[in-house]
Amino acid sequence: MKCIGADVGTYNLVMCRRNEENDFYYKKEINAFLELPLENRFVFNMMKNAGVPLIENTESNMGYALGEAAVNMAYTMSQIELKRPMKDGCLNPKERNAQQIMNVMCHSLIGEIEEDDTTLYYSVPANAINKETDAEYHGKLLEAMFKAYKSEKGYKLNPYPINEALALVYAELGHKAYTGIGVSCGAGMINVCYAIYGAPIFQFSLVNSGDWIDKMASKAIGEETTTYVNCEKLKTDLTIESPDTLVQRAIKTQYEIMIQHTVSGIKRGIEELGNKARSETPLDFIIAGGTSMPQGFDILFKKILDQAKITSLKIGNVIRPNDPLFSVARGCLIAAENAK
Repeated sequence: MKCIGADVGTYNLVMCRRNEENDFYYKKEINAFLELPLENRFVFNMMKNAGVPLIENTESNMGYALGEAAVNMAYTMSQIELKRPMKDGCLNPKERNAQQIMNVMCHSLIGEIEEDDTTLYYSVPANAINKETDAEYHGKLLEAMFKAYKSEKGYKLNPYPINEALALVYAELGHKAYTGIGVSCGAGMINVCYAIYGAPIFQFSLVNSGDWIDKMASKAIGEETTTYVNCEKLKTDLTIESPDTLVQRAIKTQYEIMIQHTVSGIKRGIEELGNKARSETPLDFIIAGGTSMPQGFDILFKKILDQAKITSLKIGNVIRPNDPLFSVARGCLIAAENAK
């Protein structure tokens, strides 16, 4: 039976499947939208003709542009506010159309399925240790969203949740008997999971990740919106001690603070486990996700991890996959394939 892995992230939505050659392949969309009042339909119609994903709500007389096209418009037109269906790793309660927009984008990425009751594993966060979150409620909303899917032939999905940091372990640590620590660095949360033989020993999340970096760096340089800083992150080299520009200095500083908070949380979690967290061999850290993509992120993470002096476990390598944006979705697919 064909399976699907779904990484439902605050900023990126990724679906992973196998092709006819049994290789992994991916479909991705940015989890964002713009509101377009329909009093003047010119812009809406032009975007529709250009193939931009759109939703039209006749009751509110409002249109919604979805995905990457929305981000591009917000980047070039700073007066336009980019909106997000998710915030801090969960569905955004302040966006009343968030669930409808997520349904459209996720169902579009899934496309057609070949069999009824196709197994789909989707990523969910752990509850945060630094802010009140309701990961269980968010997971139930995603379950309902995937159960509402129906293909043109009437086929449906059979969805199951998996912690996104555990999915990283499944994706990248098969050669280490699925033992190690996954650190999924998304836009809304940092998710952490320590697993032994594929079984989670502890898992938690921290709110204040990529979006927080955007917010704080934007504030530091006087930018009114975060879209500019979000795009500048990928141009930043985190190995440079003193970046040339103000925006890159602000981005690097906020990255250092974010990683320090993450490593402190990991150290605290390991220390609280005491003798339950033993390892005879060094544990590798797998770091992935959109927030991990700037050059040198793995080097900076390893530097701060070494400074933390976690003595109760032997620390191995800090590894960032070649495709950090796709690792969680791949791990979800591997979990789905091994659940049969």
